[in-house]
Amino acid sequence: MSTWAEFANAAPDLAAFGLERMNGRIVYQATLRLDGSPRVHPVSPWIAAGLLWVSFRATSPKLREVARDARYALHTAQPWEDHMGEHGEFMARGWLEQISPSHPAVTARPGTTPYDLVHYACSIEEAVATEYTDEELPAYRRWRSPSGDTAG
Repeated sequence: MSTWAEFANAAPDLAAFGLERMNGRIVYQATLRLDGSPRVHPVSPWIAAGLLWVSFRATSPKLREVARDARYALHTAQPWEDHMGEHGEFMARGWLEQISPSHPAVTARPGTTPYDLVHYACSIEEAVATEYTDEELPAYRRWRSPSGDTAG
């Protein structure tokens, strides 16, 4: 598994592209329901201590799902003015690992909530940028972790 820092070191332009599309925004993250079907939900990711982080409500059914199968996919949903996708999009996938609320990166989480949260570090197994140009086909940039999908 690779951390965000390892990904950013190996592919700095792609990581900067992704960070620009995630920073301070809501993105969509998919996990797997107990029956194996996907569940898509909005999250507010942040980067701290070289890791990509997300939080879920402490009462969310996602907690049981992630405990069973920690795979995730994350996709940006930055402002699209039209169907041309002018700003591009970023996708990452990997594994979620629950982290103690006392971890220093958790205190770096932006914003506050009136409810309890459970925090997860997200490994980066693959990251993809999609950019739309005047050409008919989109341009893709892809990075894959050299360690491969070994967790789970």
